[in-house]
Amino acid sequence: MASSHRLMATLQSIVGAGLVASLVTGAPPALALPQAAAERAQEPPLRVSVPLTAVVADLESYIPQRMREAGVPGLSIALIRDFEVAWSAGFGVKNVLTGDTVTDRTVFEVASISKVVTAYAALRLVERGELSLDAPIVGCLSYPWLTPSEYGDRITLRQLASHSSGLTDQLLPVDKHVTFEPGTDFLYSGVGAMYMQEAIEQVTGSSLRQAGLELVFEPLDMSSSSFVNGATILRRMANGHMSYAFPLLALLSTFVPIFVVLALLNLPARRIFAGTWRTSKAWVGASTLVAATVTLVILYLTVGRALPSVAVLVVLVGVGFAVAMIGLTLLGRYLMSRGAGTRERRRAHPALTAAWVAVCAAGLALLFASIHGPVPRSPSPRPSAVGSLRSTAPDLATFLIELARPRLLNQELAEQIRTPQTSIDGHFSWGLGPGIQHSRQGDALWQNGMTFGYRSVMVIYPDRGIGAVVLTNSERGFPLAYDIVARAIGGKDQLRYF
Repeated sequence: MASSHRLMATLQSIVGAGLVASLVTGAPPALALPQAAAERAQEPPLRVSVPLTAVVADLESYIPQRMREAGVPGLSIALIRDFEVAWSAGFGVKNVLTGDTVTDRTVFEVASISKVVTAYAALRLVERGELSLDAPIVGCLSYPWLTPSEYGDRITLRQLASHSSGLTDQLLPVDKHVTFEPGTDFLYSGVGAMYMQEAIEQVTGSSLRQAGLELVFEPLDMSSSSFVNGATILRRMANGHMSYAFPLLALLSTFVPIFVVLALLNLPARRIFAGTWRTSKAWVGASTLVAATVTLVILYLTVGRALPSVAVLVVLVGVGFAVAMIGLTLLGRYLMSRGAGTRERRRAHPALTAAWVAVCAAGLALLFASIHGPVPRSPSPRPSAVGSLRSTAPDLATFLIELARPRLLNQELAEQIRTPQTSIDGHFSWGLGPGIQHSRQGDALWQNGMTFGYRSVMVIYPDRGIGAVVLTNSERGFPLAYDIVARAIGGKDQLRYF
């Protein structure tokens, strides 16, 4: 049990408490309003007057160069002009091992962008009269999802969509505790997205996958988007890329404590029954097998169900590490046996062997940490509003246009999407689904996404009809994605705040 908690703590410390299926956590730092006003005065203008051909020519030259500098294997981009998808393209490769080319039809995991799509689907149900924007969600459910409480029973869809419900972003394990009175503060919440999903599924009687298809993807002709990674989507997906330090750390932080405990249990038994403190080779082998089995079970329970591809990567990295360690250990024993001579040298063999193993383990750990390699692709086990959406840059650009100029929602409800529901600071607020960035150029609707091996961002200025989507298949992708968005459409550089 302690190893399970240690693995969960490791996951959260590396990717943030809100990511098990993939996620962006936390709120932007608070900035004083006078400082915000001063920074707005220095903002570059939007590139609405620059000819599209000039922007495209610049990006086609600039993007490959920046990708090489950032060490990002693949990228897909779509530009929005005058509320239309004006240009889209792919750069780089889906997988550094296969070299398959990224195109504008390549599918990426887009993580927390799932939350905005889920909120939009819920608003469509509001328009149908199947959900209420301001009545407590609990009244729409056939059975409760939260434990009954004063605050929990008051949470509304408006608060869930604007991250003001008081629910947390703690997903490992899921924390359904309400931390403040709903509607009184901002707290980015993956658990709130899960609650929205529950409401949609109970009201429609279908899974989020089917609800997303009927309420969003089919009406908007987003044919390459799904909350579940089925066979059709899987064939077109880019592999995520990440440092192999994390999967190795996740494995060793669970395996090593279990192995050490088992090995130590053998010492008193050997002392009592064999008269020696030295452990046996048979016990070492059995301890290794038991520790590996327990580790795999813990990985499946804590990671494998939600993130099977990451669990597979952890196992593959672990197998590679183990094979390399066995080979190096045997090599060390062979070299030492060749140099065996005096009795004193033979007595020093255990210490030398231990030192050799320690050096090899440290060297292999550094080697694996230096690798920025692909994450295996796998079918997603279940749809998740927190972060299971797979999509393409053109599909998400189409969705952004719908947020800015909705065709499927009535005008009154559509206005709520871009109306600040929760104020964060002088730079940011949150609407019904997307975040809202305030600047001298006007308000921009936006959301970014972060999961294992993928980074993405989408932004549109709904009053100007200009926007961009950038999807990358690397954990190094955020600086690159924000940089390209700023170069493509101008305006405020959002990277400084998230």
